[in-house]
Amino acid sequence: MPDQNQPKAPAFNPKLKDAIVALKAENNPKNLNAVLNELVRSPLLAPANFDLQGQSAPTPGPDGRVQLPPNTKINLIMVNSPEGKHYYLGFSDWDAVHAWQKNPEQGRQVIMLRFDDFANMVSKNPDASGMVINPGENSLRLEKPLIESVKKQRDEIAKALAQQRAAVTQIKPGDKVTIVEPSVLPDELADPICEVLAQAPGVGSAYLQIMIINDEAKSYLLVLDGPKDDKLFAAVAKAARPYLMGREKKIDLNITTSISPLGQQGMRGSEPFYRKGIGRIMDEDDDE
Repeated sequence: MPDQNQPKAPAFNPKLKDAIVALKAENNPKNLNAVLNELVRSPLLAPANFDLQGQSAPTPGPDGRVQLPPNTKINLIMVNSPEGKHYYLGFSDWDAVHAWQKNPEQGRQVIMLRFDDFANMVSKNPDASGMVINPGENSLRLEKPLIESVKKQRDEIAKALAQQRAAVTQIKPGDKVTIVEPSVLPDELADPICEVLAQAPGVGSAYLQIMIINDEAKSYLLVLDGPKDDKLFAAVAKAARPYLMGREKKIDLNITTSISPLGQQGMRGSEPFYRKGIGRIMDEDDDE
């Protein structure tokens, strides 16, 4: 009987191959974004040369992984373009690796990496021009500027998420939570949030309230009527940050969804300030 506690090898993403085929058939921004969205969540195989520094070769575990000895040197294989540029190699699955390694001289050890690993190597290596995925008939070449741009966006999202999570007012058991509507909904806060939500088709409406913990700590509570989406949460937090941090008395923003108990409480008896297909909903007081 297999050991249930044994780690499992990361699953490959078949959607990446399909997205690459679609992009090669029709090169447009939509198909490129589809490739990038799959790429950043896919494990990739990379051929490499290992220098064990005279140590014994490790034995693969049940999942095929090996623990390399300390001080092992790893050199990733690169390919050259007709223009003389150097590119790292990445493969979407073992079939792609085996197709490339049909020639005996191309046999190499293979390690598993993520997009961020490649992006860091491309950025740090002045001789690297980018990476090639699945070299061969259905290969895709990504240049350094695009890779660095995607990595920068991912880093900004991760930073915004960390800031949003750090800013979230922690509610502990026994805390008294009071939710009230703000007397004024600042344009500098609502408008940037609405601009982000307009690009999120999964959000039907949004509510903005003031949350008070134990009659003391105040923060904004944004309730989104849609599925939980960390990327969207990060984008909203980033859009709201200039107003929140620019106030004389800084205030946090908590974001939740309509299906959470806190979200249900935040929507009760309230009207949304944003609706899908309409945008921001102005109160009569806002028009005066």
